[in-house]
Amino acid sequence: MWAVMVGGDGGAVGRYGDVAYVPTCRRCLTLIDRHFPKPEPDDRLALVAQLATDVVMDRRGYVEIHHVPGDQQDALRKAVRAAIRRRTDHPVRTYSINGVIYVECQAMYDRYARQNDREAADAVGAVLRGEPPRQRERDWVISWATWGRHLTPGP
Repeated sequence: MWAVMVGGDGGAVGRYGDVAYVPTCRRCLTLIDRHFPKPEPDDRLALVAQLATDVVMDRRGYVEIHHVPGDQQDALRKAVRAAIRRRTDHPVRTYSINGVIYVECQAMYDRYARQNDREAADAVGAVLRGEPPRQRERDWVISWATWGRHLTPGP
């Protein structure tokens, strides 16, 4: 089947001369993924989703979540999007790149744009004065690994 879908130098052509477009890797993986059982949600999922939602809503308009295991990424992205939409009714975009989940809500980002611009201007001003720029707290970065495997006391 794959050999039929893959086009050569002449373009993407199917068995009977019809145009056949190759599905993207993402699409193929999504189709294959449906045949596997859904992963068990990690204990940290709800907590990390809430922390990410709070950062987007109350501080920056965006957040990065580092060290998220591959089997938890889809569930985390879905949980964060749902939580932000519940609180704002604005669209939310999430991206997964190299184990880092990026979340952005343009409406919330616009709300904090002056703060972000002021921090950037302060950093540029410090450099122009020959001073080292003040290190700001990276409050938009959350690490999945920080929140431990077992959050409830065990026996």
